[in-house]
Amino acid sequence: MQVKIASALPQPRDVGGNGCDSVLLTSSTDIVPADQDDLLANRVGTVIGAFGNTLSQLLFGTNDVSTDVTFWCATTNQPDYVQAYVDDPRITQKLDPSKPIVFLTHGWTDNVNRTWVKQTVADYIRLIGGNICAVDWSPLALVEYNLAARNTPKVGRYLGKFVQFLLTKGFSINQVTLVGHSMGAHISGIAGAYLGGQVPSVIGLDPAGPGFTKPIPVSTDRRLDRTDGRFVQAIHTDKNIIGTTMNLGHEDYYANSGASPQPGCEFPLVNNDTTKSYLQFICSHFKAVEYFRASLDRQNIFEGTACSSYYNYKRNDCLAGTKDDFGLFNK
Repeated sequence: MQVKIASALPQPRDVGGNGCDSVLLTSSTDIVPADQDDLLANRVGTVIGAFGNTLSQLLFGTNDVSTDVTFWCATTNQPDYVQAYVDDPRITQKLDPSKPIVFLTHGWTDNVNRTWVKQTVADYIRLIGGNICAVDWSPLALVEYNLAARNTPKVGRYLGKFVQFLLTKGFSINQVTLVGHSMGAHISGIAGAYLGGQVPSVIGLDPAGPGFTKPIPVSTDRRLDRTDGRFVQAIHTDKNIIGTTMNLGHEDYYANSGASPQPGCEFPLVNNDTTKSYLQFICSHFKAVEYFRASLDRQNIFEGTACSSYYNYKRNDCLAGTKDDFGLFNK
């Protein structure tokens, strides 16, 4: 299926306040089909389960963070998940310190066995290679939304602690990339801050808005921020509902204006307006993941152009010569 992607991002190198307000991105690429885990019945069932877990967590508290947050890693030579630990004595047998490593963190109610997580891990191994670890914080994520949001700082710090452990085993901070979807974007940012903002690349995939940037922004130590890494990107695909309209990185891409419904998320045959709206914003929220997966293939170019607004972008009224690419291959 062919789609046209149009996105916006803030000018990352604004000198003296004279840069553009945003940058818009266009690209044509093959986009993977929607994740079956995001079907309405599956998501509703997951949310119902989250409220049951909330009661348990409020009554009995949480486990030690090392129990609630786990790392499931794959490499070119070992494409299936292998669990790794902080202070793991076999870490250099499970991961290759000479290769780059990406950490992929899911969001609210998700886990590392979701289709999109496993497909992203597989695509990374197939198209790029090296090391990739999926961060599972599902015991802390599968609870009521606000409680899950309050759990994100300790998850981010523990992720940072795991990266610190890897640095003592021959890994280089210069080869680390942190990628997170929704609440996972903020966890990635918190981990980056824990590491002193020295991670070269932090990427937020439709970072969650409620509880982080709206109704009012929380402090930057509790959410994704441009100081969390040497270069921070975010892509927005459902900015008005689950996501955010706030620019969080050096570059923020607003795909197809950043709003729901994204291409392929229209659901024209659904007659009930409430059901249609739900399907549209859930589908659009996860489009950020699909766009990131597509960007792993170097044949798919996600190029942004500096522009003051999406309206001006559609009118081809943007600054010339101010372009950049979204994803791991950002120049």
